[in-house]
Amino acid sequence: MADRTAALAAAGLEVLGTVDLAGDLAPADAWRRVVSLTARPAVEVADDVVDADARVDAAWRDLARRQGVRADDGTFLISLPGPGAFTAPWTAVRLTDQTRLARHLAANPGEPEFVTASADGTAVLGVTTEEYAVWLVVA
Repeated sequence: MADRTAALAAAGLEVLGTVDLAGDLAPADAWRRVVSLTARPAVEVADDVVDADARVDAAWRDLARRQGVRADDGTFLISLPGPGAFTAPWTAVRLTDQTRLARHLAANPGEPEFVTASADGTAVLGVTTEEYAVWLVVA
């Protein structure tokens, strides 16, 4: 958990704590929706553009606001990939002026991966790296 908290803080997020469920939605269920073979991107950002990280962040902020993932106070839930991702709880976070998700929440440079949800679990927005682009998936 310390590694996840450090990664989120490095991304400029204010870490507020953990939550087992978003409504009745577990992180594993949200991940399954985002990486489903039937999932399609609401936004696609080519991985070969110079400012891809900034474009992914801008698209995430816009979709998160429009879809209701992010509350008015900038809070939302997030899940990161990696060992134990499907059993780890959600982490409650708040956006700050320094938040840079795509740059810091990537296993490899230019390959962001994370899933976000509203506190009640009714809205899910995932960021996943595909072969030639980063997909933002509303699930």
